Amino acid sequence: MTIRKSIRVERPPEISFKVFCEDISEWWPAGFGGKDSKVFLEQEVGGRFYERRGDGTEYEIGRVTAYQPPALVAFTWRAPSWDADASTQVEIRFRDEAGGTRIELEHRGWEQSAKTREVCNSYDSGWGTMLGHYQAAFAVTDDSMTDNSKGEG
Repeated sequence: MTIRKSIRVERPPEISFKVFCEDISEWWPAGFGGKDSKVFLEQEVGGRFYERRGDGTEYEIGRVTAYQPPALVAFTWRAPSWDADASTQVEIRFRDEAGGTRIELEHRGWEQSAKTREVCNSYDSGWGTMLGHYQAAFAVTDDSMTDNSKGEG
């Protein structure tokens, strides 16, 4: 099974990609470690996708498998409750669409174990929630991270 989500934001792909990848800790809600954790994405193939918890410990969610600004980012994904050898793949594409950006997410690899098959539906709704947080990042005021990035790119 593959989870597919598609949303649109009213910013060009360069800004949309930057907010998703570089500013991820600003819009992504708490990670597996609770409300004091923040998520980070290292912007290079082989880089970590990880959370840093309030006590300073880190959990590696996955590794970046593709990083092609402003069009594509992909990474592996493994929840703490999964077997050590189980991981899924997430791919997010950013496409220019009428002055904004179409963001298309695919999360695949759920068929590999009973545990991943069991949680697939919760991730389907979870990605809807996460992308809602991402879209909300574009609705904040002029002193926001998105507006500060307007002059870049």
